[in-house]
Amino acid sequence: MNDDAKFFFFLSGFIGFLFFYAFSLFLYRDLVMSLVFGAIGSVVFSFFGRILLTSALRKVQNSQALISPNSSASHEIVAGKSKASGESNDPVLDSSVKANLAAVANDPKSLKQPNIKK
Repeated sequence: MNDDAKFFFFLSGFIGFLFFYAFSLFLYRDLVMSLVFGAIGSVVFSFFGRILLTSALRKVQNSQALISPNSSASHEIVAGKSKASGESNDPVLDSSVKANLAAVANDPKSLKQPNIKK
């Protein structure tokens, strides 16, 4: 995961914690319950931050695909797909394929099959 994405999740989770903690402290005047609600708020806000970041990244990938349509042809060759097959291209799947290919290019030993004894 990118460091910017980790920071975004951390920041949105921290904002959620502060918001829920302060609001529940104001309502209930109980420190323990405020900590519990703050923890729940942290998880909720970081989850919604992840959804927001995913939708933003998909929009960026779609806009880049419209600008440079030739780059998608290379992904189809690598993934073993062609446009005639009728399958739709998922930008998240394409970026996953690129990341896996980069990892394999850096460490070709990772393709070695495991030794299984019968």
